[in-house]
Amino acid sequence: MKIHYLFFTLILTALLFNCKPEIVTPFIPKNHLAEFQTEKSQIFDLDTISFEKIKGKHGTKINFNRDLFDIEENAKIQLELIELYDFKEILYQNIQTLTTDNKLLESSGVLKIKFTVDGKEIQLKKGKKLMIETPEGKLGNNDIFLSELDSLEKIKWKITNQNYINFDVYKGGGITVLITIPRDSLDYYIQQQKKYNNQLKKEDLVKNELIRKSNLFILQNINSKWINIDRIVNTTSKINFELYNDKKEFSGFNTYITYQDLSSFLYYPITNNNLFFYDIPIKGKVKITVIGENKNGIFYDQIELNKALHNSKLKLNLKKISKEGIKKIFDKVE
Repeated sequence: MKIHYLFFTLILTALLFNCKPEIVTPFIPKNHLAEFQTEKSQIFDLDTISFEKIKGKHGTKINFNRDLFDIEENAKIQLELIELYDFKEILYQNIQTLTTDNKLLESSGVLKIKFTVDGKEIQLKKGKKLMIETPEGKLGNNDIFLSELDSLEKIKWKITNQNYINFDVYKGGGITVLITIPRDSLDYYIQQQKKYNNQLKKEDLVKNELIRKSNLFILQNINSKWINIDRIVNTTSKINFELYNDKKEFSGFNTYITYQDLSSFLYYPITNNNLFFYDIPIKGKVKITVIGENKNGIFYDQIELNKALHNSKLKLNLKKISKEGIKKIFDKVE
């Protein structure tokens, strides 16, 4: 009898041990798209030169003047430039297009401009400005935004008032001088020039043409900032929804909301016990791609979103996927 009891105890212990719940690894946000990046930092060794017009490989021009910076006389300056004019590169870098007050943006390009001495970032002198030219057609009706980090260390964007336009000012005697003016003062200068130039009679056409051709902006603060050339998207619908996952071996997901006809996307890292989304802008065809990872590999689901899904609960149907498969999904994003 004692042998039977001991055998039963051993069997029960083994069953309990084998039924012990698997410990799920805590969720850590991960950029699954990072390895698809092709754009690299461009490094310019400026040494101790005084002036230089620097041109990046994609057409960004920076008017460098050593006197703009608060540095020692013999300090050797280096510039790091990143140009992201291909939207897929912005997506792969996980640089979402959302303002600090949660408005959706459409991006025409993102830049990183970093001046250093001995590896330490240097600042512009107080009141000094750095002049930057974008490739033609990139600025246009867009605005300039600078990056901020939210509580989850995600990038959001804060608008600046740094857009400028070159404008010919009549000085009398048939002489005009090219000056640089803030874009929001363009109406004033056009009105001032009307009496001197018959070509300015069609004010709206003149204004639109000047804005279309503008490719200049000026910054006073570039330290530790990404620069975004954007416009705010006019969205009329926002939705709330919840994702439902019955596979508990995932502790969290990286989610990407993409817009078929816009160079826009949102990124949300979420834990498995908090799958709620609030105030998601809807504009055209919108999809959410959900990516999770566990010891068995990478899994995903993709759901199309629309305003009819407001306050819905959407069940995830997670399917195994390769890294190449993830790239194919996002290669379809324009």
